[in-house]
Amino acid sequence: MSCLFLTGSSSFAQTNGGMSDTTMMYMALGLAILVSVLVLVVAVYVLQLLRAFVNLQMTEEQKAARADEPGYFARLWAKWNDFKPMEEEQDIMLDHDYDGIKELDNHLPPWWKGLFYLTIVYAVVYLLIFHVFKTAPLQEEQYEREMAAAEALRASKEADLVVDFDEETVTPTEDPAELADGQKFFETQCALCHKADGGGLAGPNLTDKYWKHGGSMSDVYKVIKNGVPNTAMISWESQLNPVRIRNVASYLLTLQGTNPPGALPPDGELYEPEN
Repeated sequence: MSCLFLTGSSSFAQTNGGMSDTTMMYMALGLAILVSVLVLVVAVYVLQLLRAFVNLQMTEEQKAARADEPGYFARLWAKWNDFKPMEEEQDIMLDHDYDGIKELDNHLPPWWKGLFYLTIVYAVVYLLIFHVFKTAPLQEEQYEREMAAAEALRASKEADLVVDFDEETVTPTEDPAELADGQKFFETQCALCHKADGGGLAGPNLTDKYWKHGGSMSDVYKVIKNGVPNTAMISWESQLNPVRIRNVASYLLTLQGTNPPGALPPDGELYEPEN
């Protein structure tokens, strides 16, 4: 159970309760692409409006002088908008007549439909990230994580903290208040991947006797403190003081043998405490 106390991924924890760096990168990239396309379309549209305005100011002789083959961008713009030639407008004329104003049955511009389809894809990606796979927290969950991280940071900076143990000599606490503190932290920061009952989700099951890095109090304390390299389990040493790490580890050990429903199968080596 080396991936102890996952918070969804190492990036989640390292951003103190926010979405992962990878998720933020993809969301930002998607947003940047969408904004860039919108800016490009608007810029081209404005240029065409300016060109049309200039054409309105030109004399017939000037227009005739520029009546040669349209340029590349003009042809591209016409294609993007699916313009119909003036001589074909009669074929798409509707019967509607509003004070002498005729209505054409034009299709929506292809660029507009393309942007619309892009927003659908973006919405699907957003739905999968936030509501299906839940790889990033919603606002309320993010707020709770940030508040818990701030509380953990405050506790870790207590100036008068007295510690009479280290990672080799630490023993489980039986104090109800300290166990409750460990439970609160576990359910706030670790349940996303281990579930609130410890049965495991993205992270391993913490309620059986199988562990990847040892199941003693000292082993569990070290994993919380130092993390596990090359995994999603980060080091909490910079955010939790030794007493609170002990509280969390102690609470975790109370989950042994609870056998919650839907728990993940064993993962690691069997650990039997010495009597």
